Amino acid sequence: MEPEVVPEGATPETPQAGDKTSPNLLLKSLQEEREKRRELETRLQTLEEQLNPSVPSEPESEDLSSFRVELAEVKGKLQKSEVIESYPALKELWSDFEEFRTESDNKGMNMKTAAKAFLTEKGLLEPKRKGLEKPTGGPRTPQLTGMTVEDVKHLRETNYKKYEEMLKKGQIKFSS
Repeated sequence: MEPEVVPEGATPETPQAGDKTSPNLLLKSLQEEREKRRELETRLQTLEEQLNPSVPSEPESEDLSSFRVELAEVKGKLQKSEVIESYPALKELWSDFEEFRTESDNKGMNMKTAAKAFLTEKGLLEPKRKGLEKPTGGPRTPQLTGMTVEDVKHLRETNYKKYEEMLKKGQIKFSS
């Protein structure tokens, strides 16, 4: 055997993957892969349709979606009447209230909460005040504490030093 001579500058050929595989086998494998892919795509599509039934696939679902829209409208009207019943001042300002609800800060609010916030912001909702707290400290006029005239006379006659001490401290007052 003679060694193969490779011209200068040329690189020897390295075998590529699949060079030794017959073309018929390669074509058959490619077709099998494509068929598996189609099956998986159809399964994925059916699973997505099961999870997301809002996509109308039948004429009946169009009727169902129209009923849902109508139901949402009826619920909105019912909420509106309840809110107006609770806060009659909103009846004249309903369009302003709707604009208030469309602002980005107020979008997620419940309708009753939004109504309270709107009326408070406009100054139409007065907070309920209970008034001043009632005093609970007993009778209005304080009772006189101290000694009666007889007690002072008795103290002066029996214990003169204590009597003088109490006079200096202001504990005994003379009333005329």
